[in-house]
Amino acid sequence: MRLPDILPKLTRGPQIITLKDAALISAFTGISSGDLVVDAGSGSGFLAIYMGNLVKPDGRVISYERRADFASLAERNVKKAGLEKYVEIKNKDIFNGIDEKNVDVITLDLPEPWSAVKHSKLALEKGGFLVSYVPTIEQVRHFVLECGKNGLEHEKTVECMIREMVLHERGTRPQIKGIMHTGYITFVRK
Repeated sequence: MRLPDILPKLTRGPQIITLKDAALISAFTGISSGDLVVDAGSGSGFLAIYMGNLVKPDGRVISYERRADFASLAERNVKKAGLEKYVEIKNKDIFNGIDEKNVDVITLDLPEPWSAVKHSKLALEKGGFLVSYVPTIEQVRHFVLECGKNGLEHEKTVECMIREMVLHERGTRPQIKGIMHTGYITFVRK
């Protein structure tokens, strides 16, 4: 079963990173088979599952979630997606450290991603990506400043909006509603 068919069947708990934003994360970091990815703020596990599909069969995604109820939900979703070999959910607070070393990509879906910068720098391999996903530009600024203090280079901050087109015999126009601002995605490198 393909990922777009799997995601609607998963149980949603907390807010998820949408497919449009997950796609940007994978596009700008080049996540691929064989990569070691650390994810923090598992929530329902949607981003970890998305990335698990990209890193298999030779890579792994380790997703940190400090809330036991969210970690349990994410584990159930990983099993529904059939990705237990590739995605591990850890009921652990990433602010207390990252167990993995030589990590290719770290994603932070956390309200205070700057609190994980020091641990992320130690875990990343040279050239590895640290990605933050936050809803406000003030959080972006705080994160980027902390990354700079720790010798990590800010590459870009983006947001992605999608508006579908309505096609009728009489004319074509943009849909009135769309998936607009969901979050800012910030990419930094070691």
